[in-house]
Amino acid sequence: MRSYMMKKTKAILLVVSIVLIIGIIMHSQLRKLLLYRYENLQSNNLLSAPIQVGQEAHLHFFKSGFAVSGTNTKFYTYDGKEMSLPFKPEDIALVGNSPVINQSTSQYALINNKFVYNTTHIPFKSVYAIEEGSEGFAIRELGDVLLIVLKTKDSILKPVLIGKDDIYTINLEGMDHSHYLDASYDPVTKDFSVLTLATDAPYPSTRVFNFINGNSPQGILSLNDLMFYKIYRTQKNIVLVGIHQLVCYNIDGSIKWSINAPNCYIHHYVPLGNDLMLYFPKTRFNGANTVYVRSNGEKELLELPYGLTDIQPYKNQQLIALDKNADLVVIGKSGNTVKTYALDIHPLKVYWSSFAPDSFYVLSRDNMLYIYTLNKADSRKDEKT
Repeated sequence: MRSYMMKKTKAILLVVSIVLIIGIIMHSQLRKLLLYRYENLQSNNLLSAPIQVGQEAHLHFFKSGFAVSGTNTKFYTYDGKEMSLPFKPEDIALVGNSPVINQSTSQYALINNKFVYNTTHIPFKSVYAIEEGSEGFAIRELGDVLLIVLKTKDSILKPVLIGKDDIYTINLEGMDHSHYLDASYDPVTKDFSVLTLATDAPYPSTRVFNFINGNSPQGILSLNDLMFYKIYRTQKNIVLVGIHQLVCYNIDGSIKWSINAPNCYIHHYVPLGNDLMLYFPKTRFNGANTVYVRSNGEKELLELPYGLTDIQPYKNQQLIALDKNADLVVIGKSGNTVKTYALDIHPLKVYWSSFAPDSFYVLSRDNMLYIYTLNKADSRKDEKT
């Protein structure tokens, strides 16, 4: 009898042990599935000390490094080592020893509001000098051409296209009574659209000029008594954003879908391959705060975490942003939080570049730039998630 009870007790303990082990394993797996991974991220101060920057500093990335702009732009390699000015001596005579990068794209930079340079190689190559009486207002890459928006003495915005290969100027005609507001490019069709304010209409009205094959006019969409401020182009559609309205038009002018919501003009645009995402921090609609627009114009409403700032594209069609707790978060394109990094500083702004895919560049509140670099194991984890 005693032997039987001992065997029974051992059997019960064995079962309990197995249940506990299974419970621990399941808890661990559920934690991975239900709770995103939370890790501390330390800056690589051993490789490079934090960089002192000005209060209005911005980062500009190019193929061989990055620049910190302000009253005096400085250039660095991706690991934070300062580099000499990436200009030929004759170009330094034009831009000066303290050039200012006003805006940049992945391949171009607007410098001193007067000169546009190709930044794909060092030294940078001059591609366009803005005419006297105007200054550079914005630059945008539209596939094989570069859009340069000029601001005249009368504060009129004038769009000009520069061919990437032959470097020639293409004037956008037919806009005599239209004031430039915005432009957008579709990477699939390589078509683009220009959003303008009609200046010859009795009431505030919008005109959209659509182009195909570089600069061939495709048609004009006139929207009387309607005002929109941002435009996003897809293959066969344009998404327009107004103060309280978001409308997707087909190229023929018919409406594909629309959303009415207050304060939707306050939003963050994130390109995701051929698709795009619009995050609205100040409004909600049908329980969502984000519109995912596919390249065919179809939309999907998502709910991303509240209070995101600096939201931008990351690896594998994921996003990164700073959340309301000042943590660096990686977000999947379905809106789920994949990973959270707790920073060892008080961040003000975060940058990421495909040129340095394993590094984050973070501006702190005390005007210091910190470089965070993922180790190989963390990098592989991000690529798998």
